[in-house]
Amino acid sequence: MSEDVDTGAMHAAAAAASKASYHSFAEATGAVLDLLETYLTAATVFLAHLDRKQDLHRIVDVRSGAGFRLKPNQTMALSDSLDIAMAEDRAPRLCNDIPSHPVYGVAPIQRRWLVKSYVAVPLDLNDGSRVGSLVALSRRPDRFRAEDEQLLGMLARVLASELERETKQPDAARMNDALRNRAHGFEAIGTITASLAAGQDARPVVCRVAADIAGASSVFLLEPSGREFVSTAMHGVEMGPVTIQPRTDSPGKAFQSTESYFVPDASDHPALASPLVDATQARSALFQPILRDGAVSAVLILIWNRPLLALAPSTSEALRVLAMQAAAAINHAGLQNRVEQLAMTDSLTGLMTRRVWDEELPRELARARRAEAPVSVALLDLDHMRAFCMLRGEREGDAFLKETASMWDRQLREVDTLARLEGDQFGVILPSCDASEAVDVLDRIRAVTPREQTASAGIARWDGEEPAELLVMRAMDALSAAKSEGRDRTVTAD
Repeated sequence: MSEDVDTGAMHAAAAAASKASYHSFAEATGAVLDLLETYLTAATVFLAHLDRKQDLHRIVDVRSGAGFRLKPNQTMALSDSLDIAMAEDRAPRLCNDIPSHPVYGVAPIQRRWLVKSYVAVPLDLNDGSRVGSLVALSRRPDRFRAEDEQLLGMLARVLASELERETKQPDAARMNDALRNRAHGFEAIGTITASLAAGQDARPVVCRVAADIAGASSVFLLEPSGREFVSTAMHGVEMGPVTIQPRTDSPGKAFQSTESYFVPDASDHPALASPLVDATQARSALFQPILRDGAVSAVLILIWNRPLLALAPSTSEALRVLAMQAAAAINHAGLQNRVEQLAMTDSLTGLMTRRVWDEELPRELARARRAEAPVSVALLDLDHMRAFCMLRGEREGDAFLKETASMWDRQLREVDTLARLEGDQFGVILPSCDASEAVDVLDRIRAVTPREQTASAGIARWDGEEPAELLVMRAMDALSAAKSEGRDRTVTAD
């Protein structure tokens, strides 16, 4: 038996869907499939593109597809599918015993899907051609009923009407292109969503799928940085970061408009910098805004190395849908950067952490080797810190550490690195400093220690060959010597 569903409510919802005003075919597809998923429980529902010329069956979008391993833009031979028999009227639109049916039961895909119940209706255009199918599958026998077929029929007419309205031409070839682009768009959303779910930076994926959808030769994602837009991801070209300062005249609207901006001739357009045009051999371009709270938060620049007169409406719509996912990717990347920044800086003092110190020191030694320049490392300990905390409390101890870090950091150059390694121990990397210069720096640092407290320091100058671990070990030995000699002093390693 079929599922017990409020038929009246179901048809009321379908009627409402047929009267609704949609911004795009993509929006209509999502609304229709969401409705079907709600009312056809224990079933997989999808919209498919049926391309007879290419013998292709392509999933445009799907709901509850995991059971049959279906996803957007998934293709098979149309001749292998269940839908071809339905679309050619060789088999009924509703069948609740697929394995025993003489046509459906021998369809090649049935060996893999093992469908028990099936209901589907074609997407019929005004010229009589059938370019798609709206389908529900289930592994339960006797799952569907005549009312379900009527529901799919009503909703299929909604989609066919919206598809013809959007493409503005009831032409089968153009509809095929539109459905193909829709499938690419929904697949792109799935790809980006999967990347986000994996905790990855999805911005490079956004650029790649944008290129796939539009057939662009290269794509750049630019985000605002001060008064400029700077590339944070790219695809199809290898070059340094792209920086563009938008102009305030008409071309500047490419970075300010909330609507896409197409440039048929990009070879000499003021919105595109000459180095970018030369590097990408740009002939045509599109600026696709990425919006957040109604304002431009980033811009996708798509570049073609061949001239285009215009962009297909279905491609434009697919890119608009992609831009919505790109906004989520940018937001995710911002959160990730914030988390990474927190991990890079000590929460109490704002200094670099031990992890950053361990990463930065080998890089600094490599730079010193290339430049044949000296570099010194120092370790500092606050003297009698445990006694300070016992007398004044942990809260005052934390305030003292924060104040000390600020005072010490002011004594250093921009190229120097001060990190809180653990507790009351700090590390300093001093590029281009030999041992005697490093002693002067450390004595100056220790002299500004607040609250009449003192500190001890141990310094080691890199010998040009030793690994970072051995260099730090020598600095630690020097620090131990400073403490054993009475504290409040700087000692240099042998």
